[in-house]
Amino acid sequence: MAQGFTRFRRVQIGKQSVIGTAVAATRVLPWRGLIEYNPNRTDPDVDVGSLDPVLTPYMLAPEATISGMSGPLDYDDIVTRLSAGIKGGVTPTGPTGGTAYTWTFQAASLTADAFDYYSVQTGDDTSDANGAGSNGFGGVINSLSEEMPQDLGPWTINDDWVFANATYGNRTSLTPPSAEAWDFGADTAFYLDSNALAIGVTPLAAAVRGATLTVNNNLDQKRYADGSNVRFNLQAFGRGPREITLEITVEKTTATIAEVATLDDTPVPNRYWKIASSSTEFAGTAIPYSSNTFLPMRLFSVANGEIDNNTTFVLTYKGFYDLTLTYSYKRVVINQRSALP
Repeated sequence: MAQGFTRFRRVQIGKQSVIGTAVAATRVLPWRGLIEYNPNRTDPDVDVGSLDPVLTPYMLAPEATISGMSGPLDYDDIVTRLSAGIKGGVTPTGPTGGTAYTWTFQAASLTADAFDYYSVQTGDDTSDANGAGSNGFGGVINSLSEEMPQDLGPWTINDDWVFANATYGNRTSLTPPSAEAWDFGADTAFYLDSNALAIGVTPLAAAVRGATLTVNNNLDQKRYADGSNVRFNLQAFGRGPREITLEITVEKTTATIAEVATLDDTPVPNRYWKIASSSTEFAGTAIPYSSNTFLPMRLFSVANGEIDNNTTFVLTYKGFYDLTLTYSYKRVVINQRSALP
């Protein structure tokens, strides 16, 4: 008898070359998430002399999604998320130190970057031979979210994927990962500057207790009347207005009190954040795993909070395109990935 066990679930991916053609999975991700398929079956609203539906329902724009793929963030798989949700077509430089590669993702604002598309398989032990797995293809990330916990453990993700379509079937047999280099909050530093050319200079010391960084792509989902047998597949994604939000919880210090005091300034001052993580583990000889995120932002709101016996501020910033830096989001990652996925 086929059974399904929660701990036998896996999330597996493979990188596609075009949106509509699925590929075999080649990598297991260290996260949780399940593809949900909704065919949007609809009963015709017609009069056929019956109180109950008689005619066969039809499909309307089926939806294949993973809502909230979650787990601790590791340096090697950061780049998969960024290629599916920020900018595709990125290749690393390196290696340096034997095994370290540098990835740079700088989001375009005045043009539309392409995404890398992924096939994603989810399922449990019944998925290997009994056809119970869900296989999505043409997958990209509509919303990326990363949270640094107050206990300074690994940053955690919560990402929303959308697919061109999905099918049920068997999943590829892959070996689970055995070790990961986690991106710890304890290894993270925050820098806050008011000059674009000085981004990453001034540390915000002894203040930050938690942070959440979210990028919402607000994607259009496009289907074309091309008379095709794959007429229900999504055929393209269109970029909508990107929303980059940083919510950061800080204790009250001289620097954070001064920052809160700018909330009613006119014009609104520009702020430049750098979020820098450097691991105690090494991607190459004497080269640590690392992630550096650069964000031009403006303060939009301040809320009062508390952690244990300390009062705090919760500052909410929104990103913008900076004419000096010529970006709204830039991230440089050093890991051991020489290629995707």
